[in-house]
Amino acid sequence: MTQSNMEFKQDELHHIFVPYQTASQGGTQKVTLRSGKSYEVNIPANTTEDDKLRLKNCGLQGNNVVLVLHTLFDKTLNIEKSVDLLITTVDIKPKSKQRCRKVYQLIKDSKYSESLAAQDLLDFIVSLSESDSLFYQRYKIASQSSRLIKIEECIENALAASKLEETEKQSLKGIYQCIRAGESITDFDVLNQLDSIIQNSFLLNELKQVYFQYSVISRAITADLFIVNLIDNSPTITSSIYRAEILAAYATLRDGKQVSDKACLDSLDSLISNSDIPDDCKVIYKLMREPITNNKGKSQEDDDIIGKVKKVHASVKKASGVVPTATKVGTTIGLKAGTGAAFGTLSGGAATNATLALLGGGSVAGGGLGMLGGLAVATGGAALIGAAALVSVASVAQMDSEEKKNLGIAAGVGVATSAAAVGTAWAAISAFGVAGTGTAIGTLSGAAAYSAAMAALGGVGIMTGGAAVVAFGAGFAAWKFLGGNKNDPKRILKQLEAKLYS
Repeated sequence: MTQSNMEFKQDELHHIFVPYQTASQGGTQKVTLRSGKSYEVNIPANTTEDDKLRLKNCGLQGNNVVLVLHTLFDKTLNIEKSVDLLITTVDIKPKSKQRCRKVYQLIKDSKYSESLAAQDLLDFIVSLSESDSLFYQRYKIASQSSRLIKIEECIENALAASKLEETEKQSLKGIYQCIRAGESITDFDVLNQLDSIIQNSFLLNELKQVYFQYSVISRAITADLFIVNLIDNSPTITSSIYRAEILAAYATLRDGKQVSDKACLDSLDSLISNSDIPDDCKVIYKLMREPITNNKGKSQEDDDIIGKVKKVHASVKKASGVVPTATKVGTTIGLKAGTGAAFGTLSGGAATNATLALLGGGSVAGGGLGMLGGLAVATGGAALIGAAALVSVASVAQMDSEEKKNLGIAAGVGVATSAAAVGTAWAAISAFGVAGTGTAIGTLSGAAAYSAAMAALGGVGIMTGGAAVVAFGAGFAAWKFLGGNKNDPKRILKQLEAKLYS
């Protein structure tokens, strides 16, 4: 392992946050890679932002790994002094300022803050200093890293109590690293298991929200890569012009818009239904193709959205029985994907462009910065993300008690199946909103909870085909839930500060 500031373009990139003292004095740090394996890495003294460490042959398929190091330690730039000045000058109570300073010390040392409300407040205060973009980005990485500590601890504790084989545990850890990096995943079944662990945990809703926003994005990216790769390489499409038309039709569906060319749409339907891509991709496509509605948002107990999604899943499985059995997406991280191609090769020109369009040039372009870089803002793919979210909800809802026990989920920890369906992708709703009746969403259960969550999100139509992208975010996006924007900082500050004392 050697330290260098060179760019290793062909290697597997992995971003980690290094605590202030470790970066200053040197030490060791545990790092888990996309392979699911963990290593104790030596961090040199006087490590600075964007230093790189190279791990030889430790990545997927034996690739080298480049660890990109992030830290708030800096001999030339007194970041703590800058943060303290921001806290000092902002118009909040002295006690609130004291709590923000305590949170900063925890963030700097890569520790979890029990006061997420104070952390949200500090996040917003620092965000007001965007004139120094480098300082802002470094703080964002540090703040998000402190949240991820609790999520990773939750996963480790569940796996320690699980009945899984070591290879299965590695798969779960590896899938989490893919999600953490904001990238595609290699096994939908393992993703569903991981989602269930998080949903049925004692994690605060705000932390579940951090996880699920990226889980849904990873699910959507993966389906997108499979479908675009299928279109881009199908031998049944012999004309490059017609291939471009089918790709354009898919892109239109992905954004929740109508496709006028029925013949082209029929060809796309046939291509996907008769392919050997994973069933989850077909379900996501079908939900984009034929969006589920909920009677214009009416709250009716017999309006079982989850049941409808399951019905779509069942119909896809039945139809898939007449085509060759797909190669299972590797249960061991790094194996071949459903098309038979190595998963890393699924990003051809068209697929890469489609994915970057979905993310608005987000975390994939950033080399796997993902969760550490903050919420990727999607500029397209509203229907794709919404469909992926519904599949995520349904997948966790149908996991039985024995499966949960095998995953190390204690009996009675989670909520009832119907309520679990609500919580999967939308856990944070209860932290920010109330139902139309004035009842806190977090106190509802079953169909009532599902209807309330849907209403808070603008209805299923928004999720599966509307113009709005799925409305969830955390940390730096917290003020959006408060109905404000950064042009009105005083009001947002007061609202965030009020959360400290509620």
